[in-house]
Amino acid sequence: MPSILFINRVYPPADGATGRVLEYVAEGFVRAGWEVSVLTTVAGGEKAGTTVRHGVRIIRCGVFFSKTTLLARALGYALMIPLLALRALLLPRADLAVVKTDPPMLLVLGPLLRWLKGSRLIHWAQDLYPEVAEEAGVLRERGSVAVMLRTISTGSLHSYDRIVAVGRCMVERMVARGIAREKICVIPNTGIEQEIRQIDHSVNPFRSRHGLGECFVVEYSGNMGRAHEFETLLSAAELLQEQGESGIRFLLIGRGPGEGILREEVQRRGLTNLLFLPPQPQSELSESLGAGDLHLVTMRTGMSGLVVPSKFYGVMAAERPALFIGPADSEVARVIDEHEVGAVIAPGDAAGLVEAILAYRQTPERRVLAGRKARALLTEESALERFIATASETLSHSGLSLER
Repeated sequence: MPSILFINRVYPPADGATGRVLEYVAEGFVRAGWEVSVLTTVAGGEKAGTTVRHGVRIIRCGVFFSKTTLLARALGYALMIPLLALRALLLPRADLAVVKTDPPMLLVLGPLLRWLKGSRLIHWAQDLYPEVAEEAGVLRERGSVAVMLRTISTGSLHSYDRIVAVGRCMVERMVARGIAREKICVIPNTGIEQEIRQIDHSVNPFRSRHGLGECFVVEYSGNMGRAHEFETLLSAAELLQEQGESGIRFLLIGRGPGEGILREEVQRRGLTNLLFLPPQPQSELSESLGAGDLHLVTMRTGMSGLVVPSKFYGVMAAERPALFIGPADSEVARVIDEHEVGAVIAPGDAAGLVEAILAYRQTPERRVLAGRKARALLTEESALERFIATASETLSHSGLSLER
């Protein structure tokens, strides 16, 4: 059977969307008859070493990593890459290696695995660095460090046989870097939401547990990070409060570097129509996502093509419309416009967001229809099947038999 090695910083039970989608894909490859290994780091209470779960061989490396400061995080990332590289080179050769983008610049492992192990290569691009760091203000835009990292990143990308991008907007960014368009395929991060089901408000314990009652709930669920835009949300909440719309409640579920600023702004503006909750257990996602009537997905304008918010697919699975605050050329905006599963709001257009919220509140049948369309989209074509087909095609071009 063909062998495949995935490399990523996190893998369940560690938290992180990149780890959850990797678990879904890795176990799918096992069911398809592949020999599957995952090289990752210690997290989620796991110890360094090798274990097997659901047919996947998981190799965990012990590494230093702290999120306490940007410097500590950067140091952890810097130490992680050579450690993962060394461990990958000591493993038995895999026919195909799939390298993700966590930690940033992990893709530099690709050339090493080709030169020293002879593996075929796929880069699974969840983010595009160093552009993400530039847009987030972590690196000076077009500064010497960013230019150096972009040169290394682009050179590494050229070494891969195929690149899997999670959105069409990301393809355009890579092509602008000089990567051949025919080398890139788009496979969205769908699949991990397969257990999320639609739950009516009348039977949803989450709403009653948190005192949401008969409120019309506009929900944001996910990481509150540097890539996300929240000023439009705050201004819309302020407008609705000024208009006396007491029946509309904003529910914000999650953690992240933006949470502190959000809470400070809520207090400064005297907003009483927002409720903050911590991240909810994976087993209760149906209830927590189903608590909202509408869902917010946000992204800063400059992040288009650099990231694609995976929370969007959870919203679709819960059969709720999505109000996307972000650039119109991003993958989420395109899906919403093409399939009428929500609305796209320009960042800064708080009045437009208020208008969209009120329109959906007044037309419940429109909400139901948009939600059903969204859920149906997830089952049109299996992302997992496309990934396996891409992997098989990559190996067949190398002359390797998939029946070994």
